[in-house]
Amino acid sequence: MNQALLRFDDLAARKDDPALFARWLFSGSLAERPHGLDGMQFRCSLCMAVTRMARREGVEDLREGMPCATCGMSARLRSCLAMLGTLVEPSDRIYITEQGTPAFAWLQARYPHVRGSEFEPDADRRAALAAYLESLGGHGPIEFQDVTRLDMADDSLHAVACFDVLEHVPDYRAALREFARVLRAGGHLLATFPFTDGPDTVVRASLSPQGEVVHHMEPEYHGDPVGGAVLCFQHFGWDVLAAVREAGLAHAEMVMPWSPEHGLLYGNWMLLARKTG
Repeated sequence: MNQALLRFDDLAARKDDPALFARWLFSGSLAERPHGLDGMQFRCSLCMAVTRMARREGVEDLREGMPCATCGMSARLRSCLAMLGTLVEPSDRIYITEQGTPAFAWLQARYPHVRGSEFEPDADRRAALAAYLESLGGHGPIEFQDVTRLDMADDSLHAVACFDVLEHVPDYRAALREFARVLRAGGHLLATFPFTDGPDTVVRASLSPQGEVVHHMEPEYHGDPVGGAVLCFQHFGWDVLAAVREAGLAHAEMVMPWSPEHGLLYGNWMLLARKTG
């Protein structure tokens, strides 16, 4: 997967890239066939099982779809967890901004020093998330953290993973500063989020000085593991790289893996940043 990784440190570098265009064209033609990806096979990079895509109508979601038939991980999660595995060692200290999820259960089984959390102050809902985590093979109580005010020590982590969470954080710049603070020199931030592939972040909602939600567009909500709905505040553009660098992570780029044999086609954009020191 890494040999086919495309990396761009700004929009100008990405623009008109021939390899990116070829992968977009191939993926689109494949996904838009009358019966989608019917018959396509891939080997999951996490559990190594082989999945044969079933016939379906409509266009296949190449990011949230294409689940492994064995472990159930979507293309996005498979690409994220495989990428994280190239950045850390089993003994490293990792923080992921989720806990009651299949991704955390997968990490917990392989990285003894992984730590997760949920932005959930209600004890009953945290208990429900803990029960769900146990059903996935994970264990332990659910920890409450506000990613804009982490309780972790400076320079204490080898990696921070934030998978489709930043779009739900009104002050995402504060979260980026916290990620930079807790990472040690050489540590990595790996993040995904709704990405426009345009120059500017689209602000869908914001908070007033009084803390009230102000909608600038039709409200968009995403689901959570226990059936709730979480408001999306922004869809990020290429200007997110400047925000990451301003937060203290000097080396930042958008990357996209490409591995049809592992079921990874066009569209799985990730933010990859490293703290220099």
